[in-house]
Amino acid sequence: MMAPAVLSTAAPLAPEAAEALLGAETFFAAGCVDWEGRLRSKLLHRDSLENLCRHGLAMSTAVFATDATDTPMNNGIFQDPARGYADARLVFDTGSPCIDLSPDGSPGLLLLGQFSGEHAAWCPRALLRRETSRLHEVGFAARCAGEVEAHVLAETAASLRAKPPALLQVHPDFLRMYSHVGHLVAAPLLGRLQRCAEAMCLALHALHAEFQGLLEFSFEPDEPLKAADHWLRFKTLAKAVAREQGALLSFMARLSEAHETAGGHLNVSLLHAGDQSVAFGHDPASGEPNQTLRHFLGGLQRFLPDFFLVFAPNLNSWKRFSGPAFVPRTNSWGLDNKTAALRVLAPTPGETRIEIRIGGADINPYLAFAACLAAGRLGITGRIPPLPAVKGDAAQPGAHCGVPFPADFAQAIARWRQSPHTRAVFGEEFVEAYARSREWQLALFSQAVTDWEVRQFAEGV
Repeated sequence: MMAPAVLSTAAPLAPEAAEALLGAETFFAAGCVDWEGRLRSKLLHRDSLENLCRHGLAMSTAVFATDATDTPMNNGIFQDPARGYADARLVFDTGSPCIDLSPDGSPGLLLLGQFSGEHAAWCPRALLRRETSRLHEVGFAARCAGEVEAHVLAETAASLRAKPPALLQVHPDFLRMYSHVGHLVAAPLLGRLQRCAEAMCLALHALHAEFQGLLEFSFEPDEPLKAADHWLRFKTLAKAVAREQGALLSFMARLSEAHETAGGHLNVSLLHAGDQSVAFGHDPASGEPNQTLRHFLGGLQRFLPDFFLVFAPNLNSWKRFSGPAFVPRTNSWGLDNKTAALRVLAPTPGETRIEIRIGGADINPYLAFAACLAAGRLGITGRIPPLPAVKGDAAQPGAHCGVPFPADFAQAIARWRQSPHTRAVFGEEFVEAYARSREWQLALFSQAVTDWEVRQFAEGV
């Protein structure tokens, strides 16, 4: 069954409401999220605000037609001259306005839109909105939050390109995890991030040095679309602030064998849509989750292998699963067990949630949240039971291990493309186009010569 291309939207954004948020500023930003999880925007004069609210904004489909380096890739509809490279149209609703910061630090306006018409089928923000609506139709509302790690480097964009990966320098203030001394020394960077996040009304929960060379930031739970928006906006902010402070933030999953891997974890809980009461529960005496939580876990175990491509979306993502790295290797769940892919946390009855630990820092939060909610929803409607919870190390074989995750990038692409469940959730058009965009990476990499190959073979053969 093919998912419809027409996706739900909220009420249109009133020009008067947008004007009030813009205040005295002359320019504002309007944009969208691309497939790589990056904010793409235009800076517009306030005179265009009323027309934008009423009719939307023309946006080039090139945002879906380039890779992570903005190199155009051959991807069907977006590179078809017979279609004349027509623009797509971004539409804005009451959930679009966000507080942004202007270059001088004063509050500004950012409008986050979603594509309409035929292009809605390829829009990550629209796909997450649709999945949230589907979940509501079966009686539930979700609360989501992200935990993201980023490499903090004492580099510039130019030095990043010039150096072999293993020689990239970790920022000296981020050498020890949870180091209060390090936090004090790094106060110019951390303090600037905190103040900007507060000014932008971002629901930042915590900010700290993680394993060697990593900065972790986490968010308060919110509605799925807002949770993804917080992730997108803070990632954009953090990159800009780091450069301003003489550092560089990278969300690459693994920079080299000499660096830690960077993860992107998703936390999900459910409420009953009607009265907003807690739907997830866990009995501390028996150690058993309630029925809703069990079936959501069962759906995650059953369908995440099909959806795995959005959790490891790049060729580099798979380096997290190779060699020494603190990454789950099996399709398993456990109570407060960080070796499991699905970690159930139940600190209090009202705070029961699932932490999905398989993603890297390079994931697109809109696609990843949509995949988690869809898998859980299918588990609930199909009454799918989970496997037994893992006791101890989830990497060890046993009854707790579900269907294996794909073994490599090519296998993940094939499974994504072949799965009827992926097509039912994300739609035929998106599944095909997204698969082609990942195959583009494989094709380019097959032609590339790595620094490891030069060290290994240049003189030795």
